[in-house]
Amino acid sequence: MKKLAYIVMALTILSCSQEEFNIPNSNQADAQRVLANGNDFQNFNISNHSALFTSQIGFSGIYFRGLSDQFTTTNAFAGFWDYCDQPRRQIINSTANDNLSDQAGGPWNNFNSVINNANIVINNIENEGGEVIVSEADFTQQELAGAYFDKGVAQGYLSLIYDKAYIVNPETDPNTLEFSNYQEMFETAVVNISKAVQLAQAVSGFEYSVYPGGQVLDFNYFEQLANGYLARLSIGLPRTASEAQSLDYNAILNYANKGITSDFSPPATEAVFFNNLQDWSLFTVGDGSGYMPTDQKILHLIDPTYPTDYPTDESIILDPAISNGDPRFGDYYEYMGELFGFLRASRGRHLFSSYRTKKFYNDNDQNQTGLPTNIMAAAEMQYIKAECHYRLGNYDAAVQALNESPRMMVGGLSTTPEAANVLNALLYEVSIELDLASGMCVEWWFMRRHDMLQAGSPTMYPVPASELEISQDDIYTFGGPAAAGQTGTASGSNDWRNIDLVY
Repeated sequence: MKKLAYIVMALTILSCSQEEFNIPNSNQADAQRVLANGNDFQNFNISNHSALFTSQIGFSGIYFRGLSDQFTTTNAFAGFWDYCDQPRRQIINSTANDNLSDQAGGPWNNFNSVINNANIVINNIENEGGEVIVSEADFTQQELAGAYFDKGVAQGYLSLIYDKAYIVNPETDPNTLEFSNYQEMFETAVVNISKAVQLAQAVSGFEYSVYPGGQVLDFNYFEQLANGYLARLSIGLPRTASEAQSLDYNAILNYANKGITSDFSPPATEAVFFNNLQDWSLFTVGDGSGYMPTDQKILHLIDPTYPTDYPTDESIILDPAISNGDPRFGDYYEYMGELFGFLRASRGRHLFSSYRTKKFYNDNDQNQTGLPTNIMAAAEMQYIKAECHYRLGNYDAAVQALNESPRMMVGGLSTTPEAANVLNALLYEVSIELDLASGMCVEWWFMRRHDMLQAGSPTMYPVPASELEISQDDIYTFGGPAAAGQTGTASGSNDWRNIDLVY
């Protein structure tokens, strides 16, 4: 069948482990039997909650950090260099690309899997009369609300990452399934997240477990988190600055005002739930340098006299950047001088860096119980508020929001209430404060909607070739200098390297 891939993905529930569902036999779990038992039903749904969040702090986030110049490398492992090289490269959307499953294939598979499993829950309750009864208590509507939330957020991520995707509901016929564009997918995501909040509000004592044995959210925080996602996804949707002009910033401001006021950072549980994006991004090699060194962008934001590219003369080792008085500079980054680790001059010395990122560093092991997982920072809501005020032309209000954020509260940095100053301050904060502190993609989304990405950077992913081959659709891609300014590829019109950094 044309859409066989999607059908197969929807059946992944059947391969879940005995331990995951607490089923007392060694056979693969049968979907109907799992959903017929209240405890097993809840465990299945909670496992899908976990999959939703781990997809936002997983390995695939590395590539978005590269595209947004958060780190640099010449290391070709897993295709890292492809996403950091300059000039920018085209996405290799081919089944011959051994790294496709981590790159364009990673978020596609992860978030579609979450949607499929959420649909199983929704279908069981809404169409098959299923109930979730545990110790004589009815949790049916609670589980339904959780499933709609998972589905909506996953759809939101697909809409912000890919140019198109499938909108799939329990009643969807796989044989007639067609792609929807990212705007249509986003609209569907908003509907489902909003429905989740409405359903949850009607449940007395509502609870949402982030992962099995992990943090449990009450309704008040769940509602704040849902609004946080609505704010993040709504402002992150545009691919260009021109497209961003059409957003309803008053509506987004309303979401942010009702968003989280404390970090959403559930404590990790070793080998169960942890921030794998941080684990890779903060790793240090034998000489103490970073496996994924800090990009020159960060140093240039702190010290505008610092070069945007590393000198190609191998006799030159850059001195430390001049501190701007922000204590986060010393807390988040470390000068390594000539300790370049895995960086190779033969692959472009302009990609070098003399710094490593040490924020959240935990002795090369983020997979430890109790560590923060940093899925969404409360500061992100402050920056979204400031950006909305910026877009609405209210620069005083934008500065007030920045003053109530870590920019002033931690960094002690003031901002002049002028358009360029506010926008530069937002670039600084998103790049420095939110890096590794608010899941994946946030910096990439910010830079693309302000045309700050380097020319040739992909502004969205294509549907993975592995899917297109099965669906018998033409394979396509984005990125590369030749495509600069075309749909899906950054023009570089406001490339961060050319910005006059006044704050």
